[in-house]
Amino acid sequence: MGLQDEGQTIRRSDGTAVRRPLWDTGWGPERAAQYATRCARYVRVDRLQLRAHDRAAVRLDFPYATGRGPQRAEAAAVIAARFGVEARPLDRSGRALRVTGPAEDVACYAAALPRVLDHAEALGSWAARMYGECARRPQHAHHFETMSATGWRTAAAYFRAIAFRRIVEVLTGSQPTTVPEVDPALPLWEQAATLAGVLGEYGWVEIRDAYDPAAALQLLDAAEQVEAPAARWPVATPHGEQLALFDNTSPAPAGPVVVIPCSGPKLTHAAPAGKLYVGKLHTHARRTADALTAHAGTVLVLSALHGFLPLDQVIEPYDHTWDDAGSITVEELRAQAAELGLTDADVVLLTPSRYTQRAAAVWPQARTPLAHLGIGRQRGRLTAMRESADQYMTAA
Repeated sequence: MGLQDEGQTIRRSDGTAVRRPLWDTGWGPERAAQYATRCARYVRVDRLQLRAHDRAAVRLDFPYATGRGPQRAEAAAVIAARFGVEARPLDRSGRALRVTGPAEDVACYAAALPRVLDHAEALGSWAARMYGECARRPQHAHHFETMSATGWRTAAAYFRAIAFRRIVEVLTGSQPTTVPEVDPALPLWEQAATLAGVLGEYGWVEIRDAYDPAAALQLLDAAEQVEAPAARWPVATPHGEQLALFDNTSPAPAGPVVVIPCSGPKLTHAAPAGKLYVGKLHTHARRTADALTAHAGTVLVLSALHGFLPLDQVIEPYDHTWDDAGSITVEELRAQAAELGLTDADVVLLTPSRYTQRAAAVWPQARTPLAHLGIGRQRGRLTAMRESADQYMTAA
């Protein structure tokens, strides 16, 4: 992609210069400022986090905006693929995404996204106006006269939502060679996707070039360098402190790796994984994990969204279960374990069934003392292990 700040122009492969798409913000600083303010309303871009191997992650939040926040988040996830990055939902509200990928691609995507959303919204508004004009025509009065004001607004919003989704699909694809045709024999409100396809074709631009190089570079310059987990992995001590278990020159963990589940109840603000979760089973398992690693060892939290989390890794609160789209996969969990040098670790799974099933696929030889136990017996087993931690580890 290449971050070369040439202002409003880009260079084609033959060296010719062309204007960047979505840069026509009107004449004068006043209109440019209005455009920037409008774009900023669509999405809030958090500070980039730079990781190992030139990777980056960023959180995106989409304001509710009369229900359109989830629509824009959905569109942003589709647009992400065009930039070669991955976007995952952070909660069930559908208004927050976590985007990961090569650092440069993430920065370009984050810089372009507000402009692309603004362009798609403008085309969606065009479709909505055409719907409104059609609805006001006398020959269509019989269709709308039985609707209440609320029903009319709901129908119009539904039409616009379908049109917006289709417009995003067109903008994120290669420019098609054929333009769909609206059927004059059908009422317009039955052809939202077709009409949107026409408008999307009319307004098609190469969105991969829509970013401002200066804005992308600014995001990279302001990024936070996040220490790779393999360079610092936490171990619980008897006093609850967090110490570096190994560094780049000593990758083999000492003591067992004890995996505990996350929980639905969480703090309402960003916090280390060791403090964020406040559910009863998590807290019970954490106390037992601390006892098992009192002399040496590693405690990890298994999250359906993030995978294996060190206790000192700061994350935002989220609402996500294994049933939700975007959950961590077994392949991704295996990759995390391999990257952290834990593939052959001595592992104890203090987790309920769904967590155990996935973690055991990473470590088939892991000890699973809670397997096949009901919640009440799980708590009893955790208490017994905590009270006889030395004996349990010696017997194992």
